[in-house]
Amino acid sequence: MDNNLEFRPWTQNKRNLKHLNQLKEDILNNFEELNLKDEKIIVMLSGGKDSAVSLAIAKDLGLNVHLCVHFVHKWSWDISTNEAKKLADRFNVPIIFPDITEELAKKTQGAKGKSICRICKTIMKARMMDIAKVENAKIIMTGETALEKIAGPVFQYIRENNASVKRKDEFELYKKMEITKVPKRYKIHFFRPLIRVGHFDVFNLQKYYKIDIKRVSEAGNKIGYWREGCCLQYCSPTCELTTELFDDLYKINKKATEIARDCGFRASITLPAKEITVIPEEEKYLKKIEEILKEI
Repeated sequence: MDNNLEFRPWTQNKRNLKHLNQLKEDILNNFEELNLKDEKIIVMLSGGKDSAVSLAIAKDLGLNVHLCVHFVHKWSWDISTNEAKKLADRFNVPIIFPDITEELAKKTQGAKGKSICRICKTIMKARMMDIAKVENAKIIMTGETALEKIAGPVFQYIRENNASVKRKDEFELYKKMEITKVPKRYKIHFFRPLIRVGHFDVFNLQKYYKIDIKRVSEAGNKIGYWREGCCLQYCSPTCELTTELFDDLYKINKKATEIARDCGFRASITLPAKEITVIPEEEKYLKKIEEILKEI
């Protein structure tokens, strides 16, 4: 492994982050400044590349990574769960698998499809708070990157806590983004090692740390950036959420991703709209997935 990894121009110029060594130095400075260097960290480990790279960085820095948490529910992918277990084993961190099926079913009933991910994330963060209390941990780590909406509130939090810094000098404040008490309502530090890191640099970090992730081969909800999660993200935005819809989404997208993995492409089906996404957008792949829709 090389001693350093230079980041791409977007990360350098937009987030004041030149290379991996600087990122590690900035993180350690933040932990020391906040007197958190030896505090326990619990990790939200999805089994995807972002949380995997975040875990690798935290372990590389010698931080006190105490526990990994991988949430499961009736409609989550077994592949992601298996990948999370493999990552925890590789980095020698204990892992637990809380089941949020009942709470997810209850809190989503009657809501609109566009709210599914927000509701699920809220449930998981509330559970993480409970786990943090039990484990006496003061830090929750996530794999959120520069692409995430949370990056805006994080930088605003840094601004508010450094009000004496003039706008023309604010570029230096980016160096403080990795650990903040955002969202504020949880009153706990969130550690986001990748919050300044651009999409392509995350891939390069994955290669740097030799992390091999098996993908589900769904299309993802950020076209061009391959954001995998679970099948529930493919609810039509304006539909009413029901567990029956969740069951259908799981069944049909499980079939679609199995075909996609076998044939080397990515696929997802949105319900109840029955919209198909295949990547690459080739007719031969589209026809394979259309056959599944005929079964509905």
